[in-house]
Amino acid sequence: VGDFIVRTTQPRPSDPREVVVSVRVNLDQNDPLSIRHIVVRKRKKEGGAIEWRAIEADGFSSVKELIENYIAARRPINPEIKTSVLIRPIKRKPWEFLHEDIKLKDLLGEGQFGEVRSGEALVNGRRLSVAIKVAKVVKEESQLAKAKEKIKEMMHEARLMRYFKHVNVVRIHGVAVFKEPLMIVMERIYGGSIIDVLTTTRVGQVTEDEKIGNMSLGAARGLEYVHSKDCIHRDIAARNVLYTDTRIAKISDFGMSRKGEIYEMARARNKKIPLKWTAPESMVALQYTKKTDVFSFSILLWEIFSDGGEPYQGMTSLEVKRMISCGERMKAPEGCPADMYELMKRCWEQNPNKRITMTEVVKYIEGLLSQEGLATTVTQTQMTKDESEDGYTSTTTTTTTSKVVKYIEGLLSQEGLATTVTQTQMTKDESEDGYTSTTTTTTTSKSRHKKKHRKRKKRKHYQRHRRQRRTQSMRERNSLNEKKSTKRSHRTTTRRRTSEMPPKISTSENKRRLRTAEKKR
Repeated sequence: VGDFIVRTTQPRPSDPREVVVSVRVNLDQNDPLSIRHIVVRKRKKEGGAIEWRAIEADGFSSVKELIENYIAARRPINPEIKTSVLIRPIKRKPWEFLHEDIKLKDLLGEGQFGEVRSGEALVNGRRLSVAIKVAKVVKEESQLAKAKEKIKEMMHEARLMRYFKHVNVVRIHGVAVFKEPLMIVMERIYGGSIIDVLTTTRVGQVTEDEKIGNMSLGAARGLEYVHSKDCIHRDIAARNVLYTDTRIAKISDFGMSRKGEIYEMARARNKKIPLKWTAPESMVALQYTKKTDVFSFSILLWEIFSDGGEPYQGMTSLEVKRMISCGERMKAPEGCPADMYELMKRCWEQNPNKRITMTEVVKYIEGLLSQEGLATTVTQTQMTKDESEDGYTSTTTTTTTSKVVKYIEGLLSQEGLATTVTQTQMTKDESEDGYTSTTTTTTTSKSRHKKKHRKRKKRKHYQRHRRQRRTQSMRERNSLNEKKSTKRSHRTTTRRRTSEMPPKISTSENKRRLRTAEKKR
């Protein structure tokens, strides 16, 4: 109770802007805290002087004087609500920019109620190159409702993006809302969206490895992170995934995103949805979950491997809706790897319960890369609370593994050449974009390689000698066992033969028998 802010509002384009004090009050002990808005009126006194007054009759020469008086007197600004006492003003946050801190430059894109421009913004005392979403000021009464809805969508997007800190998600620096036009200040991405890269800037130049390892895997990791923050994107498509000149995919455009496990959209005629990227259950019941994002991701994959082709080309919206509802799907793009088309089929299953999760998608793609021996980059982003800028600092560690890299390192070590290993860690600092790069380089000299080679050679020689001795001893042991077995077998055979022969007769007995036989003859 007692927290308050001073803001301005404009009910209609034809009305002048009014100053409003929004204060947190407690209407009832049993009721939760609520907010009341008190309009500060401006009128001219006799003589032309201007005075400001709230509900009470007391007038002040400025809004500042009025606020200071109510704080010092500790009396309610609305006499009917006793708890509407102004106690603690809510100060401007680091992510709340003044319009004077922003400089608009070239036009990058334009819509009915807004545009995107390049520019500069004062972030932590340093000027950065940024991208700025600007809400158009609408003067026509007929367009006021739609314009307000668009502004509401922009502010919703900004609130969501403030909590996203990931290398594969576009980063927001802050907002400028203290006067018109409203602005969202985001990181500048040089390169455009994936659809721009595939169809305009690098037509036919994107390799299959880059499509898998950079575009598909980067977008999958970004969407996996968004889902981990309990958020449904609802508009995943190649046009909404930006691709930097350093080949990093970044999820963007969170205007349709919603927090929670499930979101049910109210039926309205003026609501438009991206039908070709929409899951069948969303077409029928207007229900959105993380699994509907997985379905949209499969269409994103199809766009990537068709080199930016249009999904369901030549078909009307009714035909597309009928095809998706019946369980029919697009054929594999020409030249698409069978493994990636299999991933598409697992993502666009008719039954959402049978679709895989984005975590499983990431593991699937990483598995393909490891099997093929391609260079894969694993990026882990950890957020820690801090009292700087928007309250977070990002620590990013990047590790690259490759069979090719290992093979080259092996050649270098064999020839005694110097190799260099570089590790880069991003730490928070009050520098240009809030980050500074700390690089540690370790160089292994030629002599160290020779020494390691000698040790390795000696160790291999010793191991080979041990194996030879072990083999020789085993052979000797086997030979000895064979000899013992032969002797044992010979003894057994001799004993058997001896037992079968008649008993031996002595020589004298034999002579006696011969003499007896001669006498008988």
